[in-house]
Amino acid sequence: MLACVQSVAMFGAELWWKGGNIRGTTGRTEEFELLINWETRATTGAFRTTNLGALSMESGLRPAANQLENRQRRFGLRLLSLPQAATAREVVVTGTAIGKRLSTALDRTWIETERTVLLEEPEPFDAELIQEEREEAKREAEKERPGLVMFTDGSWLENEAAGYAAAWKNGQTWEGIKSHMGFNQEAYDAECAALARALKTAAEIALTPTHITIFMDAQAAIRRMSTDEPGPGQKHALEARQHIAALRRAAPDITIKIRWYAAHEGVEGNEKADEWAKLAADEPDTHGVEGWTC
Repeated sequence: MLACVQSVAMFGAELWWKGGNIRGTTGRTEEFELLINWETRATTGAFRTTNLGALSMESGLRPAANQLENRQRRFGLRLLSLPQAATAREVVVTGTAIGKRLSTALDRTWIETERTVLLEEPEPFDAELIQEEREEAKREAEKERPGLVMFTDGSWLENEAAGYAAAWKNGQTWEGIKSHMGFNQEAYDAECAALARALKTAAEIALTPTHITIFMDAQAAIRRMSTDEPGPGQKHALEARQHIAALRRAAPDITIKIRWYAAHEGVEGNEKADEWAKLAADEPDTHGVEGWTC
């Protein structure tokens, strides 16, 4: 359905789509929605009287307006990812009708495209990365340990929204931060951003701790932190280095460890970070960093 029917039906929609309830596109949206309704029935074999919302969830076919919005956002991002000298990039930044529509679509993502940075003398990643076997990693995550212990997690929802959270315990109370990242990020980006944000939070504490341990369940994000090479996640890897350098300037003998552990193993800190990350991803109207306690 997606590869054959919808790709043909929505061909070129990135250029003519103006948004919902706007003259000139309302009728087209209704036509596409009717097509998707037929597709859901054909995919599931359900009766005509079956609730369309339930059919949409069961078949995995999203509403027409959502698909049109996402197609336009992705098209704008593809243009912006071209080299600076590419003429096609100018379509997004010009004042033409198409350029304004693409800019408006990108404004709704609440993100900037990630830029590749080539550094002559990058900050070193002066922290210990630890990945152990599953059982041993769980035991380490459940241990009482000195200093600041943080748990991070990123979340990506089916509507393509992403968010992250970091949680730590202050006495008997869980505290943390969570942030909505928009609709054009991946779970990988959220995991990398969560680690960088946790290090920033640690660096902003008035009395710098002597020990910092950050637990995260994404091995790919941990590996990304070990290199500053260009590519996805570079922005967060560079930010992490800056925050580690700030921590070392404040406390030269500080111990910083970033440890992997398996998710959903009943570790309290992981469950809290996972819960808050899902809340962050699901809150597009309250995006931005928030303090959180429970």
